[in-house]
Amino acid sequence: MDSRSNYIQEKIKSSSGEAYIRKWVKGNFLGKGGFAKVYEFMNTETRETFAAKVIPKESLLKKRAKQKLISEIKIHKSVKHKHVVGFEHYFEDSSCVYILLNLCPNQSLNELLKRRKRLHEIEVRYYTLQIVSALEYLHKNRVIHRDLKLGNLFINEDMDLKLGDFGLAAKLDFDGERKRTICGTPNYIAPEVLEGRNGHSYEVDIWSLGVIIYTLIVGKPPFETSNVKSTYDKIRKNSYYFPEHVSISKEAKSLIKLVLNSNPTKRPTLEDIKDHQFLVLPSPPTLHPSLLACPPTKTFINKYSITASTTESLGIKKNNFLGMSGKYYSSKNLKSGKENILTKIVPNTAKDTRDKANTENILSGFRLSSRTTRKEDQKMSEIALKSFEVPIHAKKWIDYTTKYGLGYVLSDGSIGVFFNDATKIICDSSTKGFQYYEKNKSMEDSPIKHSLSEYPDKFEKKVTLLHHFKSYLDQNTKPEDIEHSSPSGNLIYIKKWIKTRHAKIFRMSNKVVQVYFKDKTEILLCSTNRQITYTDKQGQRNTYPLEAALESTNEEMNKRMQYTKNILSHLLQNNPNSRGSHRAKTGEATSPRHEIVV
Repeated sequence: MDSRSNYIQEKIKSSSGEAYIRKWVKGNFLGKGGFAKVYEFMNTETRETFAAKVIPKESLLKKRAKQKLISEIKIHKSVKHKHVVGFEHYFEDSSCVYILLNLCPNQSLNELLKRRKRLHEIEVRYYTLQIVSALEYLHKNRVIHRDLKLGNLFINEDMDLKLGDFGLAAKLDFDGERKRTICGTPNYIAPEVLEGRNGHSYEVDIWSLGVIIYTLIVGKPPFETSNVKSTYDKIRKNSYYFPEHVSISKEAKSLIKLVLNSNPTKRPTLEDIKDHQFLVLPSPPTLHPSLLACPPTKTFINKYSITASTTESLGIKKNNFLGMSGKYYSSKNLKSGKENILTKIVPNTAKDTRDKANTENILSGFRLSSRTTRKEDQKMSEIALKSFEVPIHAKKWIDYTTKYGLGYVLSDGSIGVFFNDATKIICDSSTKGFQYYEKNKSMEDSPIKHSLSEYPDKFEKKVTLLHHFKSYLDQNTKPEDIEHSSPSGNLIYIKKWIKTRHAKIFRMSNKVVQVYFKDKTEILLCSTNRQITYTDKQGQRNTYPLEAALESTNEEMNKRMQYTKNILSHLLQNNPNSRGSHRAKTGEATSPRHEIVV
């Protein structure tokens, strides 16, 4: 073969009208589909590598084929999402059209399933959440993918999914519009597409998602047969079963049955799917590359084996159970230690009995059966407002647990970071020095102290990250946010935290539990003086003795107190001193990577 055939020239015109040539080297063959083949393309100048979809022009002679390609380029170019394959650009020469896309070096779920035969439900949950995230984005932008299948779900270097191949995608002009083209891949096609009478819409992607979940767990598609006609017949009849030789949880079966509903109007929405028991179970923040070839270890599985019934009612979603081994948490820029991320907001070892006692002390207040009258309630509230000071608590934070950790600013102006390896760093408002807490619990009350201008080399990376977090938080912190002066001695810091569907919960080192709800209401529970501070939706803050708060007629506050009580009780009940204990993990897949709460 002539080596020159591996060089592709792209003619480019600059903004000034000057023409120049960009050269590409065609590398490894990655796959094919329809009339296109996919290769690695490397830019000879920048050495950047992309996946290039190569479409011969001889396959575009028919007007319909050309329109289809134009539509694919237009749609794919318009969508940008962390779980959609990135569109770089396209060009053509005399023989082909080239679409350059971000390269996903770990191939697709199709190749993964061929190697592994079946995936564990924990892995399926991880990938499903990412598919749902991509579909939410597409549907919000009136795009139906219409070819959702394992072969179009690619795995990047960080083990995240990227949805690609928009060759069959359709853009709706309005939400009620119905498409009537019969298209898709036989094993994944929805029954309403086969019928064709009433058209189809977003629900076809939901159906395909159900097929994907079943296929990953069982090892083969639910309607697969030896010929297409028989497969279509089974899809029309919705004829499938769960094989006895494969262990499938009742939660997974329930979700699959709900999604694979022949009536598209009765299928769950993407929001319903996210809230299903199967997906509110714990899910890892990332997967280790070893899972591309080998099943997960028992240690890994045990960390996420918790029943949905105990979590669904509380709304503890997805990645809310932390403490995975660093072996399974990948970060290009911060890798250290054997233990990773956060421990549960309530402790789970004998060493943490003091912290557990503090939490139980708060809960004991919830169980009081005070019989105060409304007048006594008001009197106690007035006393509380005069004598109780709001404790130091978190004012703003940035959730960057996808890479580094949680950065935050406290009401005394201190700025800290809870790193993904469960170490902590905090500096006061003067920013002259910092206090560092190792993840070893026996050392948590004895910080390592250094000047910010002079410290050992081993702290370089984390001090640098502290400065980055500080720079971002300073821009979003107002003078009125600083309500306290920094305490003498050891600074207050966030010891542990979790994120649920409805709130973020911080346990501070000053024995305060802070619950910040999505509607911007907030509860501060202080175990030392048994007080509650409640901030309503209008930002009005009141502080009460715990006993008075329990007898309050404020229904909004009561609802949030009950939720807080349920969360804390749940965490204490699910706190076995055993190897199989579960810890809480933050960072929901549907949340933005950077979240500033104002």
